[in-house]
Amino acid sequence: MRDQKPTGASHHRIITPRGIDVDSIEAAMNRRLRAIWVRHTWFVVGIGALLFAGLVGVSVFVSLKPTELRIAAGPPNGDGAAFVEKLARRLNARNTGIRVEPVVKDAPVTVGDIHGRPEFDLAVVRGNMPLSSDWPVVAILRQNVVALIVPPAAARAPAPAEGKRRGKGEAAAPKLEKVADLAGRRIGIVASTDGGQELLNVILNHYGVPLDKVQAVPLALDDVRDAVRDRRIDAVLVSGPQTGKVLEKAVQAASFGKEGPSFIEIDQAEGIGKRNPPYEKIEVSAGAFGGVPPSPSEDLTTLSYPLYLVARRTFDEDKIAAFSKLLYTSRQALAYDLPGSIAISSPPTDKDSAVLVHAGAAAYLGDNQKTFFDRYGDAIFYGLLVFPVIGSCLAGIAGYFRADKNTRRIRELHRLLQLVRKARSVDAIEELDALQDEADAILCDIVQQTERGQIDEIGLATFTLALDQARAALSEQRSVLVLRPENVPRHHEPLPRGKPSLAAE
Repeated sequence: MRDQKPTGASHHRIITPRGIDVDSIEAAMNRRLRAIWVRHTWFVVGIGALLFAGLVGVSVFVSLKPTELRIAAGPPNGDGAAFVEKLARRLNARNTGIRVEPVVKDAPVTVGDIHGRPEFDLAVVRGNMPLSSDWPVVAILRQNVVALIVPPAAARAPAPAEGKRRGKGEAAAPKLEKVADLAGRRIGIVASTDGGQELLNVILNHYGVPLDKVQAVPLALDDVRDAVRDRRIDAVLVSGPQTGKVLEKAVQAASFGKEGPSFIEIDQAEGIGKRNPPYEKIEVSAGAFGGVPPSPSEDLTTLSYPLYLVARRTFDEDKIAAFSKLLYTSRQALAYDLPGSIAISSPPTDKDSAVLVHAGAAAYLGDNQKTFFDRYGDAIFYGLLVFPVIGSCLAGIAGYFRADKNTRRIRELHRLLQLVRKARSVDAIEELDALQDEADAILCDIVQQTERGQIDEIGLATFTLALDQARAALSEQRSVLVLRPENVPRHHEPLPRGKPSLAAE
């Protein structure tokens, strides 16, 4: 009988295989991740500081990097190309923060060159051609003067058969004294200068001369003298700076010895300017074109129009403003280096002006150029507002992960208190074993936290007290459950009265 094994439930804990608890795995991973964050908080803060310093460094590098400006002009031997090369040498030799790269074209820059995606940022263009609103004006490099030159008869080679071709009553061709006299004549247009076919068309249209009645003959400046001598042209149309070399050479080519040419006056220049801006009326003083004798021999009324320096509208406004400051403060030196061909002046910035001025140039000319604080003041102000918020968020996140150990400690304490309450109310030893397993798991977690230094002495004492209470409750309830009649083994059951015990027998 003593060797009989109990048939009821044993008071020893029965370990049964359990399934994988996904929630427990996820909770363990979260605890591990949070532990990493808590351990490496200063490392994360350091990485953030390095990233911020990197952004500041990149911003400073970009702001201090020299601005590269590609300026186009043509032809290679023209005044525009010489201006760009002089300007490039001047600015590149100084520590101005702006570098100029000349882009020399084979011919003067036109609207077709600046449309689309050109290979340059600024360009020297004539003001008498249609301009694009995408390329507003930065500066007026000079005012060009239009000259209609009529060579003297002595400059032409004699025509042997001319007298035979004319009859006795047939008069010679009328002299060229007015624009209307150009009908039926051949006009030599000096190419590769600031003039062109469009200039002749503007003049003829205004005076009502049919375009098909006038023959335009393109000429190089060096071919003007031969064309006049060979009677291939009757007059010369040329434009350029009033005191420049182009007009001087054209006048000399149309002269014969000391006999200078005459000039066709454009007496309706003011009307042409009203109808076709930016043309303007100009009074050329006697002798302004040079020559011997001086040309013109008396004051001459004619047309003028500007030579512009234009820039892409989308180019940075502050950079154009900085370039404009350097350009206008260097105009005396540039005029000295290029006498007679460059006389930089500012375009009109009035709202009703016909000239569209670049916003950067207008800011400089109107003394509205932004300082460092004007440009970045708002960004600094909002940065001072935003960065503390971001810092507070980072500090809050770090504090959250730091405070998470306290939250977990409180949760473990609550679990122990709940375990004590449950231990006093369970009715089965199996449930009591499950609570014991939970208490063991809490104990393991507390040991791990203690090893990582996440629980101080006070916290450890609190957990010790709670664990003692849990163990006592579990032990007490186990005793109660074991002593219940249904849990007592049969060989321990009391014998009925009146019957002798087995030992007595």
